[in-house]
Amino acid sequence: MIDGVIIKGVGGLYSVKTDEGIYSCNARGIFRKDSQKPMIGDYVRLGEIVQSEKTAVIDEIYPRKNSLIRPAVANVDRIVLVIATTAPTPDLLLTDKLLISANAKDIPVVLVINKSDQDNAIAEKIFKVYSVCTEKCIITSATENTGVDELLETIGEGISVFCGQSGAGKTTLSGVILGDSELKTGTLSKKTERGRHTTRHSEIFSVPGFDNSYIIDSPGFSLFDLTDIESSELHTFYPEFAKSEKTCRFMDCSHTGEPDCIANTLLETGLFDRKRYERYVYLYKELKEKEKNKYK
Repeated sequence: MIDGVIIKGVGGLYSVKTDEGIYSCNARGIFRKDSQKPMIGDYVRLGEIVQSEKTAVIDEIYPRKNSLIRPAVANVDRIVLVIATTAPTPDLLLTDKLLISANAKDIPVVLVINKSDQDNAIAEKIFKVYSVCTEKCIITSATENTGVDELLETIGEGISVFCGQSGAGKTTLSGVILGDSELKTGTLSKKTERGRHTTRHSEIFSVPGFDNSYIIDSPGFSLFDLTDIESSELHTFYPEFAKSEKTCRFMDCSHTGEPDCIANTLLETGLFDRKRYERYVYLYKELKEKEKNKYK
């Protein structure tokens, strides 16, 4: 028996990194029976080891400190959420959803505003909004190699998963950090100006020059739904509300327009960006509608 960490998984075959090398592994059928699927980042115990062929079977998955669904990864220390200033147009509703999901799991988020060379004004505008509601906000240009040193210093040790819209530059940034020309990058679809998926699966890479520092370059995506979050708790995942010293008149205030709501003060003082607040109201109503129709 030896222990290791899953660094790659494709078609039910997993690459597991151990002190004795990397093994190609299948998972025992009992995991399917228990509706448990091995994930990138899982710490596992291997059995049926064939040293000559570097093959084994995943016998046990150790308890996870956290896990994500999209991308499907486990034991994440931070999320590096990459958006672009333009091409593709930044999807801030998607950004907010990802921040909510991360906050619900107590996973710190570093927001990277990439392609600043294409529109620095937009980069600065997004930075102003999100620097108050993320662990750190960094403006970068992967093509000009700006902001990369700051990003490297920020991610430090642990597992950092890069995610966000397709075409925002996750894989290019990862390539700059890893110095790996093997990472494939892609272009935007000329017809839709939406990013093409250049990463087909998630995989862990060691960051050169850093001990115990890993990044996961995950497939990009443009659609994301909130799961396991109630409308009544949505506001708790917005740091803007948490930083307010005032409280609302009503204990069950939804912060969507009630009298004497702290949202009004936050908006008037500029502590809550109005467009981001409008997206909050939209998401609240969307969750409320889902709850209403849940048992229909």
